[in-house]
Amino acid sequence: MKKRNLLCIVSVLVISAVVTARIVTQRKEDAIGSKPAGTAYAASTKSTKSVKSAVAKDSPAEVAVRAAATRKRYIFVTFYTRGDSSSDKMLAVVRSARGKLSSRANFVNVDVGNPANQGLMKRYGVDSAPIPLTLVLAPNGAVTAGFPREIGATDFSDVFASDGLADVLKVLQSGKLAAVCVQSARTKFNRESSSAAEGLRADSPVSGKVGVVNIDPTDGRELKFLQQCKVDVKAANAQIVLILPPGRVIGKFDGNTTTDKLMAALQTALSSCGTGCGPSGCGP
Repeated sequence: MKKRNLLCIVSVLVISAVVTARIVTQRKEDAIGSKPAGTAYAASTKSTKSVKSAVAKDSPAEVAVRAAATRKRYIFVTFYTRGDSSSDKMLAVVRSARGKLSSRANFVNVDVGNPANQGLMKRYGVDSAPIPLTLVLAPNGAVTAGFPREIGATDFSDVFASDGLADVLKVLQSGKLAAVCVQSARTKFNRESSSAAEGLRADSPVSGKVGVVNIDPTDGRELKFLQQCKVDVKAANAQIVLILPPGRVIGKFDGNTTTDKLMAALQTALSSCGTGCGPSGCGP
């Protein structure tokens, strides 16, 4: 597998294949300053009583996902169709990977034909995604990789994200703007930087539509992600990076900035893509 921009891999490949349905819905609902129009997934009007009963309790797959998160482990979730040759091939590849990655991740297979799995499928937009599909989930629930229809030759090294990247993906996949505060004990203007980011999160036009993520530039595990955001990890001052879903960096700011400057950059970015824009990104 060629090494590519991690944020692009996850935000474009994964979100386009699976989570786009969730974000696109919010794009249409979340014009800047508007009130939330409800959840990203509308309840199905065609659900039968048996399906409602089946999803009332957590399925074994949901229990497995929650257990992995509790243990701070990744989990490979493979959605498949019984009797389907493509599904059988993907299950075989995942089974082989399991032997190599069992020290780092858990694995669970999800039969899409089982009504008990509808809750988990809807949560990740799989009810409208191509099957078979394998999603890799970080302990915080963020999708860090997705393999629709087939899994090609890969060593899976890129599916394990740093904690900072996973937190950013979690924010973006919820349809929110990510305000990434890059600071450490040695950087200056940490308080000013945090205040500006928190001010943006609390600002009434975008209240509830901004997530703040703190990343330490001295943490070597975050180096690759920060470099791809073009952040100077040796800078003397704290920095803020603003990222719109699905992964568009709209600005980088010195720590000695203000909420007004961040808001101005956001307004400029949204106005540049025409109508149908909001903190959830640009509409189609």
